[in-house]
Amino acid sequence: MATRTQHARRNIITSVINKLVIMLTNFIMRTVLIHYLGEVYLGLDSLFVSILQILSLSELGISSAMVYSMYKPLAENDTPAVCALLKLYRTVYRWIALIMTVLGLAVTPFLPLIVKKDLPEGMNLYVLFFINLANTVLSYALFAYRSSLFTADQKYSVNNNIYSIFKIGGTALQVLAIILFKNYYMYSIILPLTTILKNLALYIISNKMYPQYKCEGTVPKEEINNIKKRCAGMFLHKLSFVFRNSLDSIVLSAFLGLALLGKYNTYYYIINAISGIMILVSNSVTASVGNSMVVESKAKNYADFRKLQLLYMGLTSWLTVCLVACTQPFIKLWVGEKMMFTDGIMFVFCIYFFSIHFSRVCHVYRDAAGLWWQDRFRPIVETVVNLVLNILLVKYLGVTGVMLSTIFCIVGIEGTWGTRILFKYYFSEEKMSVYMLKLLWSWLLTAGSGAIVYFICRAIPMQGIPAILVYGIIGSAVSIVIYILGNVFMPEFKPAVAFALKLIGLNKVAKKLKLVAPAPASAPAETTENADKTDNVDNVDKKD
Repeated sequence: MATRTQHARRNIITSVINKLVIMLTNFIMRTVLIHYLGEVYLGLDSLFVSILQILSLSELGISSAMVYSMYKPLAENDTPAVCALLKLYRTVYRWIALIMTVLGLAVTPFLPLIVKKDLPEGMNLYVLFFINLANTVLSYALFAYRSSLFTADQKYSVNNNIYSIFKIGGTALQVLAIILFKNYYMYSIILPLTTILKNLALYIISNKMYPQYKCEGTVPKEEINNIKKRCAGMFLHKLSFVFRNSLDSIVLSAFLGLALLGKYNTYYYIINAISGIMILVSNSVTASVGNSMVVESKAKNYADFRKLQLLYMGLTSWLTVCLVACTQPFIKLWVGEKMMFTDGIMFVFCIYFFSIHFSRVCHVYRDAAGLWWQDRFRPIVETVVNLVLNILLVKYLGVTGVMLSTIFCIVGIEGTWGTRILFKYYFSEEKMSVYMLKLLWSWLLTAGSGAIVYFICRAIPMQGIPAILVYGIIGSAVSIVIYILGNVFMPEFKPAVAFALKLIGLNKVAKKLKLVAPAPASAPAETTENADKTDNVDNVDKKD
């Protein structure tokens, strides 16, 4: 049977491949839209995504709550319990599809208020919205509930593979529709058709892998009440997340127009694509973290938490500095100077990227511990503050104001308040202040690296692909060296490096470097074997 580390490795690899597929296909699709139809269509596409993300709040965080509920029965091979949960999940998702349909129809009369100008001539806003709404509704109405089996069983790699295949196929058809026919309606209708085929494939494969799990039985009332409580907490968290990612686009469209929204989303696409890989990496260890929380001590989990935090911040710091170095030459090469913002706005995008991820590991552990209800008030405050600041600052600072308001909410509210929840209800014996100081240290290391790299790159004027390659190498070298030198004295540094090496299959290297403490020579055979199965590089690991 595969260990948590092996599951995590497989999930991370397929998650990264899936995200690379999404990045590449979205890059191709955006390029085709800009060159064949114009940036206004790109803005229109982004607007529909943002509106439908808000409508998907009706999902209430059901998926996360159901996956959490499945951890224990799957680990204990309790088939009746899993079947009952699956039936409940299917019923709820069908109600969600109905609610989303009603909400979508209710939003329709207000569409002209959101798209005040720049609507392409001859385009029927309502028809396009209904097509996109149908795509979202179908994703819930069909067999999406079966994906919870893969996620809870630490086999999220199956989901990744299915999504990658249909993403490639759907994008290929959309590109042909734009290039050959220059028809945005045809491009749009391919979305729901691909969703139908993807869900059918998901249903067939899940039935083959888990034939014992059918939608039957009844979930005990006590468990339903627990799920409701988790869903209530998850809904508030999802509210905050959706508003953070979608409200910015809607405000920009309403106040500044679709053309500027298309320009904004060119930068946001780069940030979001890289963020997607980062989040998939962290989500790929969530189920294994949840499993570890069930079977291991809090002290053991805190040691794992510190290792993951150090590694994840190193990855975040490196990518942030590379964004500082490479974003502008990449945008210029990709879509030209007319789609570029100033360096100042580019810096704000880079700060936004770092802000999203600086407390991501804390978020993973809160989810794995099921602390959504305990954390229910924070998302409300964050959403209200973000909405008010967005509307106020967009009038005076434009794009920069919208982004700064979001950064303030991520850092000042989620980063501090959310961390307090984890340390209050789970890591209650540990000092939150020590963790926060380490986060601040990572901020300082990244800011210093970014400043150094920016001035070095400015002193070496280059253009095109050579600029991206050379600046990327400079950014990588400076950020990695500074981060290692700044953290080598940390007690979790060696265990973190050992875990990273084992995760990529280089455990022997970790042992040769004496990063893994050998088992005591006097330990009995059975104890040594168990220690090997649960050593400090094996217990953290899995999963939008």
